[in-house]
Amino acid sequence: MAVGEWKDEANLTTVEALHNDLSYTPSSYHDPAFAEQEQEILQHYKDWAYFANFKFKVDPDQGHNFYDLGDVLYYDLMGVVTRGSFGAHFDRIGPYFANAHIAFKDLEVYATSPTSGWSSMVQRYWGKSTDGVDFDFTFRITGILQKKDGAWRFVHEHVSFPVDMKTQKADFSCGLEASVALYIGKDRDQAEKDGKAY
Repeated sequence: MAVGEWKDEANLTTVEALHNDLSYTPSSYHDPAFAEQEQEILQHYKDWAYFANFKFKVDPDQGHNFYDLGDVLYYDLMGVVTRGSFGAHFDRIGPYFANAHIAFKDLEVYATSPTSGWSSMVQRYWGKSTDGVDFDFTFRITGILQKKDGAWRFVHEHVSFPVDMKTQKADFSCGLEASVALYIGKDRDQAEKDGKAY
């Protein structure tokens, strides 16, 4: 499998395979003592991908099981969803975008204790909304998870698009080069000529 290839429930296999397929060096903070927990977190993502790709549109309420609903603080693309409000937000946004597919790129999962961990990735989510609009979003996402009653659940996710600092517009394809898009003035022209710097 090529580095940086999109992954879903069918080809998310092991944490080691994730590390091998990253388009950058894996973090040095992976603790071998928590290898089992990292594999469990990966399984959570495999289950989430399967749900999103096959079950969401027929049983959106099943998605509640992936979150500790009362404890979630969610920085969504369209705004902040405060703790205690996520259940209502999920029940609105979930069915609206449920006829969709999900895939991950550069997914890296970390366990920081037997009951806590986090992840980072680029995620693509595409499909058709309930009011008939085609959508295709690629964004960055960081997730924080807690293990409670034997199951991993999201307690925080931070979702974002890159922003072109000159135009102040979000990039829904996540294709901006940070070394170019950071310039807001005359230095931008040279940066665009030079291309990607890092």
